[in-house]
Parts: sequence; C-alpha cells; structure tokens
Amino acid sequence: MEDFVSVEVATVDDAPVISEEDQQTLLLHGVAFALEVSKCVYTLDPPSRVRCILGANETNATFRFHQIRPGENWNMSDLDGYRFDKLVVIDIEPADSR
Repeated sequence: MEDFVSVEVATVDDAPVISEEDQQTLLLHGVAFALEVSKCVYTLDPPSRVRCILGANETNATFRFHQIRPGENWNMSDLDGYRFDKLVVIDIEPADSR
C-alpha cells in the first residue's frame, strides 16, 4: 500500500522503515478502500461473502481480500503471531449470501 499512499518510507540498513504514524495512515486508507470494495461486493450476482485483510508493520503495508469459504482462513487464528503487525480484518457479508 505504501506504493499508492503518500507516506514517508525511510531506508535503514538497506531495509524500508515506516513510522507508526504512517502505518496508521496506511491502515486508514485500507479501511476506506475496504468500504469501496464492499460497494462492489454488494452488486455481485450471486451474492458472496468477502474478507478484507489489512496489515501494516515497520517495513510495509498490505491489502488482501478473498471470498469467504467454509473451512478456509487466510489469517492466523493465533493473533499473537502478529506481534509486530497491526491487523484489521473486515468481513463483508451481504444479507442473502449464506
């Protein structure tokens, strides 16, 4: 996401570094993008459930999304595995998608 949102990415020891404030900015942009994705999801025929996963840490930020299917989980169930990441998971579930 840092390639598309204007934040400062420093380079320290040949590695990117993003400040806490800019990580928050990236997550806010990700939430806004998820709202735009939800508009598209609500027009799907047939209706479908979609999960958006936003993640930010000191080196990058990502936005991923996928169709929610029974038995599939695209993020770790143990949230302690994300010790160095800020994570937002948004499920978009149209009323008649089940």
